[in-house]
Amino acid sequence: MDKSVKEDKFSNAYEYIKNKIILGEYLPLQDISDMELQKELGMSRTPIREAIQRLEKDSFVKIYPRKGTLVGEIDYNLVNAIYEVRLLNEPYIAVECYNRLSKEWLKKMYDSFQNPPEFKDHEEYVKYYTRLDDCLHNTVISQSQNSFLKELLNVVADHSNRIRVYCAKVNLNYTLSIEEHLEILDSMLCNNDADVLENYKMHIRNSWNNAMDLIFPKKSIL
Repeated sequence: MDKSVKEDKFSNAYEYIKNKIILGEYLPLQDISDMELQKELGMSRTPIREAIQRLEKDSFVKIYPRKGTLVGEIDYNLVNAIYEVRLLNEPYIAVECYNRLSKEWLKKMYDSFQNPPEFKDHEEYVKYYTRLDDCLHNTVISQSQNSFLKELLNVVADHSNRIRVYCAKVNLNYTLSIEEHLEILDSMLCNNDADVLENYKMHIRNSWNNAMDLIFPKKSIL
C-alpha cells in the first residue's frame, strides 16, 4: 500500500476517534472497540491501532494490554496541566503574533462576538460561541513560527475544547467569556501589547477557575 494512503487512513482514524471523545460521544472510561471502528470506518485493524496508540500518547485514551482501550477521564491533574500549559504559552504567542492577523479579520471576529445571531435554543448558543472561541485561539496559535510549540498547543487545544464541551452541559452563561474575548480583540485592534498580554492571561485564568468550579466544585482552585 502507498505510504500516503497509509498515512491518510491513520489520520482519518485518529481524527474520527478524537472528535468522538472531544464532543462527548465517547464518554470517559467508555470502552473503545476495534471491531466496531473497523466496521464504521471501513478499514483494517492496523491504522486503527496506530491511531489509538497516538491517542494514548496525547492522553485521550488509556490502553490496557490484553484487556482493551478506555477513553481517558477528565480528571483534576489533566485540567490543571492543560490550563497551566495554556497560561505559560498562549499569552506570549498572542503578543508575538497578533500583528500577523489582518485588521479586517480582527474586526470580523469582534463583530461576531458582539453581535451574534438569534438562537433557537441553548445548544445553538453554546455551539456558536464554542466555534468562535476555537477560531480565535487556534488562529492565533497558527501564526506562531515555532513548529514544536504549535504541535504541543494543538493537542492542548483539543483537550481544552473537550473540557469546554464537557462544561457546557452545566455552564449556562457565556457573558463573562464573551466580554473577555472582546477585550482581547480590542487590545489587538489598538496594537496594545501590554493589554493583549494581560487580557489573554486574565481570560485563561478565569477559564481555568471556571472549569475547576464546574467539574470539581468541592476542590480548591487558583
